[in-house]
Amino acid sequence: MLGVRRIKLHNAAGLESGRQCAVPLDRHQCLEDGITAVGFRVRSLKLATQIGRSHPVRLATRPKDGQSPWQAGVGAVGSAERYAVSFVSLYRQLSVAAKPLMASLSDKAALLILANTLKYAVGFALPMVLVRHLTQDDYGTYQQLSLIANFATGIMVLGLPTSIYYFYHLKSAERSGRPTLIAQTQLLLLASGALTAVAIALAAPLLARRMSNARLLELLPLYSVYVGLFIAGEHFMHVMISQNRYLGAVTLELAETAFRVGGLIVLLALGFALPAIVIMLVVYAAVRLVGRSYWLWQGADSLRHASAGGRFLGAHLAYSLPLAATSGIGLLGGLLDRGIVAMAFTPVDYAIYSVGALEIPLDTIFQVSVLNVLRASLPPLIAAGRIDEVIQIWRDSVRKLAIIIVPSFTFLICFANRFITTLFTSSYAASVHVFHIYLLVLPQYMLVLSVVPQVYGRTRLNLYVVAISVASNAVLSLILLREMGILGPATALVCSTYLSSLLFFIVTMRLLKATPAQLLPLAAIGRTALAAVLAVIPAVAASSVIDSGLLGLATGAVVFGVAYLFAGYLVGVFNASDIRIARSWIRRLVPAVS
Repeated sequence: MLGVRRIKLHNAAGLESGRQCAVPLDRHQCLEDGITAVGFRVRSLKLATQIGRSHPVRLATRPKDGQSPWQAGVGAVGSAERYAVSFVSLYRQLSVAAKPLMASLSDKAALLILANTLKYAVGFALPMVLVRHLTQDDYGTYQQLSLIANFATGIMVLGLPTSIYYFYHLKSAERSGRPTLIAQTQLLLLASGALTAVAIALAAPLLARRMSNARLLELLPLYSVYVGLFIAGEHFMHVMISQNRYLGAVTLELAETAFRVGGLIVLLALGFALPAIVIMLVVYAAVRLVGRSYWLWQGADSLRHASAGGRFLGAHLAYSLPLAATSGIGLLGGLLDRGIVAMAFTPVDYAIYSVGALEIPLDTIFQVSVLNVLRASLPPLIAAGRIDEVIQIWRDSVRKLAIIIVPSFTFLICFANRFITTLFTSSYAASVHVFHIYLLVLPQYMLVLSVVPQVYGRTRLNLYVVAISVASNAVLSLILLREMGILGPATALVCSTYLSSLLFFIVTMRLLKATPAQLLPLAAIGRTALAAVLAVIPAVAASSVIDSGLLGLATGAVVFGVAYLFAGYLVGVFNASDIRIARSWIRRLVPAVS
């Protein structure tokens, strides 16, 4: 008779559950999908594949009368002697092989955060280069092109990239389900990209008139090709994250960023103007699409394994189109203030506004990284009814994001004037007022609000919340534009964003059946805010005695960082898990550190 060992369990998200017990198999699972014969997720894809090859059977869903769960699992097909995998053997294999690089959600998010930090640090510095090489009129035109690209991309990806997280798990039981999902997504994005390019090219005269910029008529036809090619490759990162190929994904994306930014800097240094920059962007988007497509032909989910008979276009679009509508409406709300200013003021005014409306990419670096990991990891927990674990993961995500977001907000509010005039020159001093308003959005980046309706498959809820937010933004923008001038649209954006966060939080509470106290680590956020306030006092004092703008800003940042770490340690901002994760990543990045 087979023995049953009590082993340490890990939940489907890769986090150690802290429980030890024998786990019955109660669902139909396939070993090749990374589920072991004892019903818990193998934390090594390679090991799961090896086990699947050794025992290519599907396990029974329910034990029959008189059968133990273990007998039902190993006796589903053929005899128990032929297909049984002993706990002893399996446990030994797990002990040796199941030591992946990404051991937990924190590790996965940390890799994405590290990559996004490098990527957006480069991208964040790019406007500082552009304002020094382009006139305010040219820089305003460049920002108008970016506005059009951002709006078109946000809508015309049709929610398809984000839908991959949902269907990748759902289609795992089908032999060609995942390759078909990836192939279907790419074909839809190629068609959408082509349609978008044609639409932008045809709309060039109208856009040039509406934005009071005749140069757009010259640049948009070629720029539309860049937008179309960019859309066609937008699903790549989501596929790679779903496949747990984090390192390969971020490596390729960093290479793409280096190519794009390096090309722009070289052209500017050689004295080329906007037309040459647009040509370079088209080349970049083409290379990006080819490279990403080639990468997706590799591995177990290669596009060559896709099946036309397995396509599920109706179900795919039924899930993704509400996401697309949500994204489109949300993007409209997010860019509405810029659009109003672009059409109501001159390109020079828009250049000043766009510098002040500089979005500190903490949401993209930190919040979106965490959201992507949660989208890929929470569906199995929801399906298993493990809501308590979902609540705990959500709460801990907020606490960890607050460790970054709260001090960043505090520092930037206090150093806003020096930050803008140092990085963008004193010609953009008028941008500081807009920047102060935009910074008020930052505290919301510690919340991961939109993910819960998505992992429940309730994407229409996202649509309703965003629609309400955008409607309020539009009304407030028109009112405040008359009352406050160029600052009105920015103020309306902040107010509508907080309304959206409130509605999303209510939806999250309802779906998870949780209270605000269960979801929000208020005491931890309070300690973080206290540490940030204590740290900014010596930072301001040290910076104020230095006349040089850049040196003063750098000194303030260093003093603030050191003081925040010290104050945070004293007031208990960092727990043992945070310190352990930090040490782990320091060892990985600096092998000499023991």
